[in-house]
Amino acid sequence: LFRSRHMELYMIPLFLLLLFAYNFTVLSSGKTGSQDNLESMDIGDDDDEDDKESEKRSIMEKIHMIQDVVITVQNILDAIASFGERIKNTFNWTTPFLSLLACTVLAAATVLLYLIPLRYIVLIWGINKFTKKLRNPHAIDNNELLDFLSRVPSDVQKVQYAEWKPYSSAGPLRKKRNTL
Repeated sequence: LFRSRHMELYMIPLFLLLLFAYNFTVLSSGKTGSQDNLESMDIGDDDDEDDKESEKRSIMEKIHMIQDVVITVQNILDAIASFGERIKNTFNWTTPFLSLLACTVLAAATVLLYLIPLRYIVLIWGINKFTKKLRNPHAIDNNELLDFLSRVPSDVQKVQYAEWKPYSSAGPLRKKRNTL
């Protein structure tokens, strides 16, 4: 006999919560085998522009247009990569308070999805969505998930804002003399 397994909606935040728990236990046990070396990351900009006077202005204009398009594409890809890094850093407990907040929200969502049927949740969400302008006409729309992720640092921001390790100019002999 085959046993039918089906997926309930409450299992999605429960799975994410289990992923948080797994990463927390790995982090607390000290097993960080696949951690990226972020200290060697280069965050400098290389802008080499040649100022040449040439009679081919139209070619130079085309090159500048292509450069603008490449810069725009690079900025978009940087934003997408930063978004992915922020999600990864949320699950890796880089910012413990924000990761704990996400765990709390996922646990509450799991309990709510388990106890309350989906049709009631959709009904409450729809009433909230369509009466929001009636209740507060001057409210500014925002996305709480993007607001949350904007507070989590990306890998580049972790390198930029990392605390510097104190440099000890005293050698091992001086340290021994100072303790004696």
